[in-house]
Amino acid sequence: MKKIPNWLIIVFVISLLVASKFIFFNKKQDQITGNKNKNSLPVSVNYFVAKFGNLDNEVFTTGKIGAFNQIDVLPEVNGKVIAIYFKEGETVNKGSLLVKLNDSDLQAQLLKNNLLLKLSEQKFERVKKLLTINGISQEEYDTQENEISGIKADRAYIEAGIAKTNIVAPFTGVVGLKNISEGSFVGPTTPLVSLVQLQPLFVEFSIPEKYAAAFKKGSKVTFSTDQNIYASASNASIYAVEPKVDEITKTIKARALIEGQSALYPGSFVKVFTNLGETKDALLVPTQAVISTLKGQKVILCKNNAAVDATVTIGVRTDTKIQILEGIQPGDTVVTTGLLSIRPGSKLKLTGATK
Repeated sequence: MKKIPNWLIIVFVISLLVASKFIFFNKKQDQITGNKNKNSLPVSVNYFVAKFGNLDNEVFTTGKIGAFNQIDVLPEVNGKVIAIYFKEGETVNKGSLLVKLNDSDLQAQLLKNNLLLKLSEQKFERVKKLLTINGISQEEYDTQENEISGIKADRAYIEAGIAKTNIVAPFTGVVGLKNISEGSFVGPTTPLVSLVQLQPLFVEFSIPEKYAAAFKKGSKVTFSTDQNIYASASNASIYAVEPKVDEITKTIKARALIEGQSALYPGSFVKVFTNLGETKDALLVPTQAVISTLKGQKVILCKNNAAVDATVTIGVRTDTKIQILEGIQPGDTVVTTGLLSIRPGSKLKLTGATK
């Protein structure tokens, strides 16, 4: 077999390298051209033309219904339940006996104490007569008198123990579901039943620090359990405001007394709002047009069919509109959709106006 010349092998290898370079370069050029064509396509977006308007300065927050008095009834001493005097869900008056614990041992001690006191008082009467005729010394008279005082102190201690076996309602309210039955052995950590004062109630809520001046004692607020705040709104009057700002949330806590009768239960969450007056000639944009960034807020403007970022300072906001204090001018076209896919300089195609 004839041997292939070395020079021919070298020429063949060089030809392969040159051909590979041209193939790779043409493919890369095609990719770059494709990306340019792709990036040159405009993004279809909706828009809003910034303009002046009147804005109801309504402040919204989340609140919770609370009761002025609400407890889990707990016994002060250990003992066996011998009687239950309430029915679940009924209203009980302050001082009403709810549960009776076994006090037979204390009653026996009280009986013994009463007998000792009777004997001591009889002895004291005799000592008293003897003292008038100098039949005994003053020291013996004082000793007998002190004995009576000691027995009375013991009786007071026993009666206090008996009182602790009578578990009474500390205020008028509605009892909940019982957690015990007759014969149950309970202790100071055993919740017997809940007791809640349902009238009157209050609504507790937190307000941003910048609105603190508008929420004072006597200020009126409105609240609702419905998402449509105007569907079933109720009124309340602020009676107390926390005298400090929460360091974490930068809010101030307030409580408002609910006016009139309420069918709400403590623990219910409500939407609280109040109108601080109408702001006239406010520069407004839709809420969804404002983007939060690490440096503040911004909007995307459409200028010459291209996206331009504009840092803004916002004011009052509602569910649908935000007041812009600085950053844009009336007549600027603000992008309202496709915000996450737009970069500065992106080509834009305005398709529909946002109301």
